Amino acid sequence: MNKMEIVIISGFLGSGKTSLIANIINEQKDKKIAILMNELGGFNVDSKILGTDTPYSEILNGCICCDLKSDVEVQLNDLYYKHHPDMVIIEATGVAHPIEIYDACTAPSLLKFATVNQIATIVDSIRFLNRDQYSITTKRLMEEQIQYANTLILNKMDLIDSVQYEALKIALDDINDKAKRIETTYGKVDASFLNITGHLEKSHQHHHHGIQSMVYTFNGAIDARQFVNWLMQLEDSVLRVKGYIKFRENPEQTVLFQYAYGIPQYEEEMMNYPLKLVIIGEQLDKNKLMNQLDQLQFS
Repeated sequence: MNKMEIVIISGFLGSGKTSLIANIINEQKDKKIAILMNELGGFNVDSKILGTDTPYSEILNGCICCDLKSDVEVQLNDLYYKHHPDMVIIEATGVAHPIEIYDACTAPSLLKFATVNQIATIVDSIRFLNRDQYSITTKRLMEEQIQYANTLILNKMDLIDSVQYEALKIALDDINDKAKRIETTYGKVDASFLNITGHLEKSHQHHHHGIQSMVYTFNGAIDARQFVNWLMQLEDSVLRVKGYIKFRENPEQTVLFQYAYGIPQYEEEMMNYPLKLVIIGEQLDKNKLMNQLDQLQFS
């Protein structure tokens, strides 16, 4: 069964994300696309731009990369079982961080029918060139939205001159010289950049800059102390670990485990979910991690 593709559209405030999505929908008429739109406020004006023919859901009053991550899991399940789209495009808020959005899309319950195809960041070319006028935190966010993208869509190119164009290329090369780049105005692009056929996944293996993930399946309970020791020696490149596990000290109890920024969280689960662990990070040494988890499982 082909999995539902998830495409994350990232980009700073006012960069043109909604216009880009509207153009993609118009171009990809042979694909069934659904939209999940996130808005910090309680009303989403941009949703009206997308029309009524496209399956649509929204998450309001917060950012999915912060306090509404669990809502993403619920909404993606709902979109899949109600509409069975080929693809869901997530339009994040302008202040969302790509790592957090990616993390929200890799909940264990989604693994069986959905996969993140790519992160596309739309860049407001003139605003990005003037990013030094913002706070250090905002500037870092703008740069990290670019850093973790598979595709960079350079929008509003009609507003910059040749000198600014060269400065833009140099700046992007310093942050992310591996991502595919598309230059445009008004978010008008050839939607083939989505690479729905899987070409992106193939080329993504050569992108050593972006976010990667792997899934490990346990056959049974593992030793809790050995698991903690494994966590303590994880490399900094591992950004997230989450999933369902059981410990030999209480082998009947399923535990929802989450790990971020060096802090583990354990929560007892009533349901007997499959024992799968999702690991997210940069430049993951997947063979090494697989061997370590094998040792946990079989020791």
